[in-house]
Amino acid sequence: MIQTLTDGVTLNVIPSKQFKTIRIVLTFLAPLDNKTITKRSLLASLLETNSADYPTQTDLAAKLSAMYGANFGISVNKRGNAHFFTVTLTLTNDKFLPVQTGLLAEGLEFLKSVLYRPNIVDNAFEATTFQREKENMTAYLASVYDNKQAYASLKLQALYFKNDENQRVPSFGSQSVLDQIQPDELYQYYQKMLREDQILINVLGDVDESAVQEALADFSFAARQVPTTPLFYHQPTFEQIQEETQTQAVVQGKLNLAYQVPTYYYEPNYLPMLVTNGIFGGSPLALLFTNVREKASLAYYASSSYDAFRGIITVQTGIDSKNKTQVLDIVAKQLASVQAGDFSDDLIAKTKAMIINQYISGLDSTGYLTNQQLIQTLVPTSKIAIADFQQQIMAVTKQQIQALAKQIKLQAIYFLNGEGGQA
Repeated sequence: MIQTLTDGVTLNVIPSKQFKTIRIVLTFLAPLDNKTITKRSLLASLLETNSADYPTQTDLAAKLSAMYGANFGISVNKRGNAHFFTVTLTLTNDKFLPVQTGLLAEGLEFLKSVLYRPNIVDNAFEATTFQREKENMTAYLASVYDNKQAYASLKLQALYFKNDENQRVPSFGSQSVLDQIQPDELYQYYQKMLREDQILINVLGDVDESAVQEALADFSFAARQVPTTPLFYHQPTFEQIQEETQTQAVVQGKLNLAYQVPTYYYEPNYLPMLVTNGIFGGSPLALLFTNVREKASLAYYASSSYDAFRGIITVQTGIDSKNKTQVLDIVAKQLASVQAGDFSDDLIAKTKAMIINQYISGLDSTGYLTNQQLIQTLVPTSKIAIADFQQQIMAVTKQQIQALAKQIKLQAIYFLNGEGGQA
């Protein structure tokens, strides 16, 4: 049951005897803002490295080891119009230890220490740690852009979201903003984040709910306003397909496409759209994989991904650059085949089985379950029983798939031309 600890701060204890661990997830949620995305990414690196009470990375690692090998990490990502700053601690449930240690309370105290007592000197993040993590982030950003598959994906995103700077910036930020961040400015922003971000806490495991509440009372969360920004991002349709071509010295060309879809997460037709995308390119059985890669041998890889928080399906292919026109044509033909119903009942059945199996297998993962609970808090319509999920997937008809495929509209094409490339 979801409890409100104060305005803008909720706790959801998820009782489960399925696991021998306790997973604690604190999610700081803010409206997506291109000016703060990079700051939040750098903060994640700083806070999981050291703190005032654990001033070196070795000290912090020793504390985790002392808590019977606890696992701690901070990540950032974005969904729709929101940016998620996620703090995770996984502990052994001390019911499975030789002695009762009060590990849950100790773990929550550790999180409080890390979050509320960062490594600050003179109202700024400690200079040596700050500079090191800034350099590490610079190296990471460079590595992302050196990965040409990731590079093409980011370039397509920049092209499709060309009129929305918040959506255009990747969830991990940008080098141009990183270069400008100073340790005192970042600490000021962090204090603002602690005061103003919506906080959603999920605790999964065989735990006493009152013990969790008691430990969290020490956090003294201040009341804050819940953002009114809609979670789902809606973009106006381009009148003309947006296209961009770049040439680089790469052996394998990258041809990526963006399609707009009017179907969002657990809104009407969401589950049928999962099946539709699965048939088009979202599985190893899909038409893109079997016809573009396997039969025509026109791609080293070919698949599609569905982002139901932004209403977009993207197609990713790795090709010989000289085959660009052929690949564009055959990808279009695969979508036309879905629209025309030119696919087998066997493919429908296997796609449905794959989606159901993925859903059920996720229920064996603490990470999947806590993420599911987080999203269900934000999108209450997504709370669905396993049997209902299975029934609704199995009920999807060929006619529904065809009708939804006709709503998939090509909007952007990015091509990384590798002709003549040596690397």
